[in-house]
Amino acid sequence: MVKRFFFISLLLAFSQSTMAQSEDVIARLNKQEVIELMTQISRMPGQRQNEQLAQILKDPAGSKTPRSDFTFCSGMAYLGNYRAQMCVGNAFEKGRGIVEDLSEAYTWYAVASENKNADAAEAQKAEAERDRVKDRLLAAYPHPTEDDLADQVNSQKDRIAQYQEQIKKAKN
Repeated sequence: MVKRFFFISLLLAFSQSTMAQSEDVIARLNKQEVIELMTQISRMPGQRQNEQLAQILKDPAGSKTPRSDFTFCSGMAYLGNYRAQMCVGNAFEKGRGIVEDLSEAYTWYAVASENKNADAAEAQKAEAERDRVKDRLLAAYPHPTEDDLADQVNSQKDRIAQYQEQIKKAKN
C-alpha cells in the first residue's frame, strides 16, 4: 500500500511538472494567426508601425514582452518589412518569444537579404547573418544540404506571397 501511494505521488508530481513545462513552450504561429496579425498591422498607420518596430529593435534582448515582440515582427515580416524579417530571424536564432530554430533563422535572414526594399548595406548585413547561421547549421550533425536550405527559403517566400495575396483579397 505504501509503495502504491509513493508511486502515485511520484506519478502526480511528474505529470504536474510536465504540464507546467508544456505551458512554457512557445508555439509557432499558425496561418490564421499570421493573417490576423498582418491584417491588424496593415490597418495601423505606417508611422505607428515604424515606431513600434523601432522600439522592439532598440533592445530585443532586454524586452519584457518577447512573445508580443515576436508576433508583431512576424506580422510585419510577412507584410514584407525588411527590418521585421531580420527581427524574426534573430528571434528564431536566440529563442526570444519562440522556440530556437536555426533553420528558421537562416530562412528569415535569407528572405531579408533578398528583400528588394533593403538598401545595399542592409542586404549585406542580412547576408552576413544568414551566412553565420548557415555555418552553425552545417557544423551540426545531421545538417541540412544546400538544396534543403534553398527549398526552405523558397517555401517561405511562397508562403509570404500567398499570405500577402490573401490580405489584398480581404481588403477588396
